[in-house]
Formats: sequence, structure tokens, C-alpha cells
Amino acid sequence: MSSNNNNESTDKFASKDIQNKLLQLSEENILLKNTVKTMQDQVDKIKREQVIYLQNVSHQLVAPLNAMKWHIENLTAGRIKTSDRIQKVLRSLYSQATIAVHLAKNFALMSNLEADITLSAQREPLELVDLKRLMVNLADDFQPLGWEKRVHIVVDDYPLSDSPPVLAIKNLISQVFSNIIENAVKYSTPDTEIDIFGQYNPNDDTVSVNVANYGIPLPTEEIGRVFERGYRSENAKNVYPAGTGFGLYIADKIIAIHEGKITAHSDKGGLTIFQVKLSVKGLQGKTIQRDAKDSSNRR
Repeated sequence: MSSNNNNESTDKFASKDIQNKLLQLSEENILLKNTVKTMQDQVDKIKREQVIYLQNVSHQLVAPLNAMKWHIENLTAGRIKTSDRIQKVLRSLYSQATIAVHLAKNFALMSNLEADITLSAQREPLELVDLKRLMVNLADDFQPLGWEKRVHIVVDDYPLSDSPPVLAIKNLISQVFSNIIENAVKYSTPDTEIDIFGQYNPNDDTVSVNVANYGIPLPTEEIGRVFERGYRSENAKNVYPAGTGFGLYIADKIIAIHEGKITAHSDKGGLTIFQVKLSVKGLQGKTIQRDAKDSSNRR
């Protein structure tokens, strides 16, 4: 009798153990299904973002290329007669080419910056960059685009002209300011001025460059989001529907690589100022440095 009781007790314990294991397996199965569903949702989201990204790339690049094609056809067919009109068309061609090149550079940078945002990963040498000269060159590049909106780009000579050159990867820093200036042109109110100014701070050995424009204001709650990937405010979408929201995101990533700082300020009157602060020699020794003579003739 005792033996039967022991067997029954053992069977009960075994049955209970099996039930617990089955319950555990069921819970693990539910957890696994939820994990798979979460991963699938993420994959679907990435696929949707890729489609939107490719649509944006196509739309953004096709628009200036079509405009250039139309202008060239008119020039070669002799439809444009007066010299003033020809000059206007040539300025527009230059403007559209600038936009196309600028977009292509942004799209090319996206994958590199997403993969690794360390300075050494860029595999490009640091060099001394004269920020005043760079701002003048970029203002010249984007002024034809500004003329189309009756917006004038001005670079204040002093005190930026007295600032020392900063150690940076030149083409990346150029892209930062290209993105900021292009945004300023796109969102400026017609018949206003874009003012670029800056100064050297000997206390922390940094140079700050500011790009100020009058246009759509940035609400306080949105200022922190303008550097997010793909983010665009409703006001920005209304003014320029075809934007990608990548320009300031890329700028922020590049400034992070250079251990600098980028900020935005805006008031209710529509004055918006983007400021970039870079160390003069804070990156010394952190990657290959180009000799000054190697870049003396470059923009």
C-alpha cells in the first residue's frame, strides 16, 4: 500500500513538473512570437523608410536635372535671344547644378555617417580651414539660388576675418555649411538677407560661425528636433514640400565627428540663427593631417 502511495505521489510530482515545463514553454513561445513580430514590424518600417528615401532621392534629383535640361534645350535651339535673358538662364543653370551636386553629396554621405561617426573612420586628412574664405565661396555658390527668391547672402568680414583657421576635414565642414545655407535660402522670406558672421573665442580656442535668416519661425518645441533624421516641421513642409529632412541631420553628425557643437535659435518674428562652433586645434593628432602646402590652392 505504501509503495502504491509513493508511486502516485511520484506521478503527481512528475505530472506537475511536466505542466510547469509546458507552461514555461508556452510563455517562451509567446515571448518568441512577440519578439518575432517586433522584429518584423521594424523590418517593415525600414522597408517603408527605404521606399520613401528612394522616392525623395529620385524626386529631389530629377527636379534640378529637368530644369537644367530645359534651359540647355532653349539655349541650343536659339529660343533665347537677348544677352540679359541668356545671363539669367545661365545663372539658373548654375543654381540648379549647385542643388543637384549638393543633393548628391548629402545622399552619398548618409550611408557613411550612419555606419560610423568616428573621425578616424572617415579616412580623410585634417587640414587647416579658413572659415571666412569658405563662407565667401559657399555664399557665391548659393547666391544664384538666392537670386531666384530675391534673397541676398552677405558674409560679414569682421571679426571672422581675424579668426585663425580651424583643423577639420574640409569637405565635410563645407557640407555642414552648405546644408545650413541652402536651408536658409529655401525658407527665407523674399526680399530679405541671409547674414553670415562669426568670431574667435580665445578663452576656449574656438571659432563660431552663425547663419541668420528671416523666414518661417521654428517653434520652441521643434528646435531640438530639427537635427533628427528625416524630421521636418509642418511649416517647412508647407513652404518646401519636397525636402528630405536629411540636411541638418547630416550637419549634426559631421559636427559630432569634429567634437564641435551646432545649435539653432529662433524667435516669433521669424529670425532663425544656426551656430556652429569648432575647436581651432582640438583635433590635433586624432587623424592624418594634410600639410598646409597641399591645400593652399584649394577652395
